[in-house]
Amino acid sequence: MFDTIIMKTCPVYPNLESVAAEKIAYLDKGTTYKIKDSQIPYIKYYDNSRTLVLQVSIPKFLYGNNVTILQEKDIPLFFQRLHERLYELFQIEMKTEDWSGTERLDVCWNFQVGHLVSDYVREIHKLKLPYMKPYSYGHLETAGHKNDSRETIFYNKQLECIDRKEPKEIIDQAHGILRMEIRPSYKEMKKFSPKRHAVELLTKEFFIQMTEAALKPIQFTEAIEGIPFSWLKSQHYDIRQIESVLGFKLLQSQFTETELKQLYKSGTYDNRRGLARRITFPSQTKLAPLKIDYANLG
Repeated sequence: MFDTIIMKTCPVYPNLESVAAEKIAYLDKGTTYKIKDSQIPYIKYYDNSRTLVLQVSIPKFLYGNNVTILQEKDIPLFFQRLHERLYELFQIEMKTEDWSGTERLDVCWNFQVGHLVSDYVREIHKLKLPYMKPYSYGHLETAGHKNDSRETIFYNKQLECIDRKEPKEIIDQAHGILRMEIRPSYKEMKKFSPKRHAVELLTKEFFIQMTEAALKPIQFTEAIEGIPFSWLKSQHYDIRQIESVLGFKLLQSQFTETELKQLYKSGTYDNRRGLARRITFPSQTKLAPLKIDYANLG
């Protein structure tokens, strides 16, 4: 449901003396402190305003990875463990409602589409969404649409895990996942929660509102022409065999069997004909709509 969040709280009075010297950096002549922590990757404290700001991937904080989808029942556990960690670091006691002024909240979902991940990314990149500008990264590994205030991204989650050198079990878990991430605008967050309270945004209702709006214009009305790249990647046949069959089928469409037998050696002709029978090329592929079962969010 959710991944990275940037949120803040004030006034707060952390015990900075309890933090090991090598884990704290003093910025802006001692008025700003950056704290290094193994569990919370980004912590800043502004002494002048007594403001604590942190950035954390909620599923990584809870599960150790962000392939596993956060469930609604995990939100109270996240705040509980977060507050326990902050007490360990700074001897401060926090309450869930203290976190306001959310600056970023990634709304996300994993669509299991098997070998069609690249085809979905390619087709999403082609779409023209109202008031949004399309872009892509890599060899269409990521397709996004954004404007000045919000962004929606679709990408191959397994490739990201490979690039980040995640453990093999996490890479395997990400197989076939088309990842959707939505970064709502300040206006959207403020409309849902006037003070952008984290506990009010980390809800099933906000998740549904954001994902329904993002998925509504994602419509696949036409079939994919030709041979999908995903089909080629999924075959156990060598690419040279597929090339041979494509050429053979083209010749079959142009010439009679008697004529073809004059062009091939007997064994080669029988080999091509047998291979052509075994390799079944796809007809036009129609991508299924992207849907979320909101009744089973957990």
